[in-house]
Amino acid sequence: MNLIKKHSIKVIDHRKLLSEAKKLYRKNRLHESISILQKLIHHGFGNDEVTLLLARNYDKLCFLTSEAEYEEAALVHYNELINHSQIKKYKKKALKLRKKLVDRITTPGEAEKKAWSKAEELAQNYPKSAKAWFMLAANFPVRKNPLFVIDAYKNALKLNENYILAIFRLAYLHQHYLQDTKTAISYYLKMIKIPPHRDTIEPEAVNVKTLIEGCTELSDIFIFMKNYKKVLSAFDYSVKLFKEYQDILSIHDLKRLIKNSCFAASNLGTLSQFKKHILKNYNIDIDNIIEELGISF
Repeated sequence: MNLIKKHSIKVIDHRKLLSEAKKLYRKNRLHESISILQKLIHHGFGNDEVTLLLARNYDKLCFLTSEAEYEEAALVHYNELINHSQIKKYKKKALKLRKKLVDRITTPGEAEKKAWSKAEELAQNYPKSAKAWFMLAANFPVRKNPLFVIDAYKNALKLNENYILAIFRLAYLHQHYLQDTKTAISYYLKMIKIPPHRDTIEPEAVNVKTLIEGCTELSDIFIFMKNYKKVLSAFDYSVKLFKEYQDILSIHDLKRLIKNSCFAASNLGTLSQFKKHILKNYNIDIDNIIEELGISF
């Protein structure tokens, strides 16, 4: 007996899907276009045309948002075509578009020139504003001049040494853009010593969430360094903050911290003791949380 039902077999019309992805790209519905292209690749229909369109989607997202992750994704796919495509037209197109992308993200434009002018104005005028320096840094494309952004955040800190969000941004920039882990750690540790209410520039809720983000980044660094005891220390601080600010935070905010801490405790051979410690001191059942959040380590 033939047990295979004909209607259960799904046939992918890859040409139709690619055409739909192109239409969505032209309409700036970029995430939808990317989703279709990733589906095509998943089902074995990836080719140079799909890769080029995927790169262009990420390129446009980078242009619209200035997010580094989209820039990196675009470069990865352009490089894939440049290095591996056997079809000359796709390789040539990828080279041209990659050059435009690199020029755009590295060459100062009119907005950047205005930002530098604004920086000079802020440096000379009184009264001085930590928030103004912060906004200047936050709105400047980091890839074009990370040191300019870092200096602007430092100027904000000169005016308010307890500016939690500015300290976090400095730590993050040193960690992810300058690959200066030592300096990043020093900023993160400085940040978590500041009570959320002491910085009055940003709302307390923003400061609380920023402190959790900082602990998460610290936890990732210590996992990489295999300094597992410090991973657990970062988690202990975060749980205390979570218990104090449960009206602001949810257990989902601790997901990466929980995963890292379980991994660290497992490597130290203290996973059972770690779970008992958290249950006894904070009334949090780690096993239930792991199941609820779908954490694996």
